[in-house]
Amino acid sequence: MQVLPLLVAALVGLFAAPAAAGTQSFDVTIRNTGETVLACDASIAHWFSNALGDVAPGQTLRFTLLADASDGTVFMRNSAGDEMPVQRLWCGLKGRSWATRAEIGLDRRIGEVPAPIALDCAGKTASTVCARP
Repeated sequence: MQVLPLLVAALVGLFAAPAAAGTQSFDVTIRNTGETVLACDASIAHWFSNALGDVAPGQTLRFTLLADASDGTVFMRNSAGDEMPVQRLWCGLKGRSWATRAEIGLDRRIGEVPAPIALDCAGKTASTVCARP
């Protein structure tokens, strides 16, 4: 009777290994070229927002996201180690980041990990503009 739980655990481990093997990281770099502080955020599964950080003028924010190449999912891990799928990324004026946002596109393709993202962003009066350097 003790053999069945061990067999089930071994089989689950075999099926779980390929998913982890297909997960790779990629970096996102945001340089604030404007004159006001920016806040960068992510919308994660179930419409929750996650603050990624603030970027003062002349400063750079770097963070790492993960991608599962087997299905194109982009995610971040929370402090408990849970994988939280990322729906959207944006940067905008601090305190009004959503209303003044510049969306950061995520290239999701099955079989490929997104390339690193590097953007120069600047806040304007009512919007934020981001472009590749």
